[in-house]
Amino acid sequence: MPYANTRPSLYYERRGNGPPMLCITGFGISCAVFEPVLDLYSSRLDCIAYDNRGSGRTAAPLHTTSIPELAADGIALLDALEIGSAHVYGVSMGGVIAQELALRFPDRVRGLILGCTSPGGPLAARPTLRDLRRLGQPATRELLDPVDGWLAALLFSRPFRHQQPERVRALLELFTRRRPPLRGVSSHWWASFFHDTVSRLPQIQAPTLVLHGELDAMAPLANARMLAARIPDAELKIVRSAWHAYALERPAESFQLLCDWLDPLEPIAPGPPRTGALAAAEPLTRALGLPVGMARTGLSLVELARGRR
Repeated sequence: MPYANTRPSLYYERRGNGPPMLCITGFGISCAVFEPVLDLYSSRLDCIAYDNRGSGRTAAPLHTTSIPELAADGIALLDALEIGSAHVYGVSMGGVIAQELALRFPDRVRGLILGCTSPGGPLAARPTLRDLRRLGQPATRELLDPVDGWLAALLFSRPFRHQQPERVRALLELFTRRRPPLRGVSSHWWASFFHDTVSRLPQIQAPTLVLHGELDAMAPLANARMLAARIPDAELKIVRSAWHAYALERPAESFQLLCDWLDPLEPIAPGPPRTGALAAAEPLTRALGLPVGMARTGLSLVELARGRR
């Protein structure tokens, strides 16, 4: 099994030729979820997918992590593989990590692809109560057939689940394979809950593509619109009729949208490195990722309260 010489030792998989692309997965999920589409993407790109600390085959350290620390793990993997810069594609919580990576390490990012994600914090759009009620399923249904269960309802559209149930079952197995330890789940939850990039989105320098499923109820489409509006020159592409796992539900369409965006821009050079106090303070602010995230979350709460007056 390929493990990188990092701390913690990150499990990774690498496939393909072409410009390198770092693939960052979501909350508590191993990089196995990329398996169904890796052949497609690796036909054009050198894809590096890995398990975040606390998920899959990567150990969960004893201390609670933060999004800045998870972003630094991605850079450590590029260092271990001697890759100077790469396209960065983050999905769901991985998209939050990708935003932080682009903010902290602009010289390591070529193109930034943010899939089915949000900027986090109180200003991000949340599922409505109506969506949550519609998605909620009795636990007995999950036991009888996962296609009718809560996880499938969060990830895939109803037509896709009913028309291709066998494929849905195979895809769901990837999400539940190598379940994370409780310590990893807790660590990812706190990292996600106390992270907010809304105020810093205009600082992202990398050319950015925002990809989102049209009917995503887990991360509502309003989040994609916010990201595309606040990141300079970002482009929004919507995968029609798809839900949260748009890249698995509609793989060919999702891949084509990426290629249509990427091809006119290639080759994309990485951004300039951070300098001065910002660069020198990066390891410190990374270590203080959770308390800094709490402070940013509090400021967004104040902004939200003022906006509702």
